[in-house]
Amino acid sequence: MQVKKNRSGVKAAAVVATGLVASALVIWFSSYAAFTATTTNSGNSFSSGSVAISDDDSNGVLFSVSGLKPGDTGSKCIEVTYNGSVASSVKLYTTAASYTGTLGTYLDFTVKQGTGGTYADCTGFVADSGGTIHNGTLAAFASSYTNFANGIGTWTPSTAGTKKTFQFTYTLQDNNSAQNKSAGIGFTWEAQSS
Repeated sequence: MQVKKNRSGVKAAAVVATGLVASALVIWFSSYAAFTATTTNSGNSFSSGSVAISDDDSNGVLFSVSGLKPGDTGSKCIEVTYNGSVASSVKLYTTAASYTGTLGTYLDFTVKQGTGGTYADCTGFVADSGGTIHNGTLAAFASSYTNFANGIGTWTPSTAGTKKTFQFTYTLQDNNSAQNKSAGIGFTWEAQSS
């Protein structure tokens, strides 16, 4: 006796399996079909600004005065130029290392900021409104303004070529204790971006 194989059942199962795979593919492809659009923004670039300052002293000394007597006075100016490209704040100070001697206690010392005047020559100097930024002694200047954080000045330049003149005025006090003393100091301007 021969057993007949049911080929139609196998065929039906193959057709069903093929149909299921085809359906899955159709569903898979249709779930990824969509309208699309894009836009682009190319050519972006970045560059940094700069902070820079200089002065017109040509490495000269602003004051070299000797033989002072009570009441002797003098003024000198220095012009500072901002050469940076970002808005900055400029402060004036001295460092502890640059201040020497003991005469500073007896030297009345005023600092003004304004316009006009050039290195050593204050001809044409005009103080800003509220331009007196220090009015005390040289010693007080040296002990009070020692870095950017506690420096003095209200100048806030933002473009290269902006200038500000600083006028320094000293007067020796009428005090007998000021005899046979000396003092030395250096001035620093620092710009920091704001």
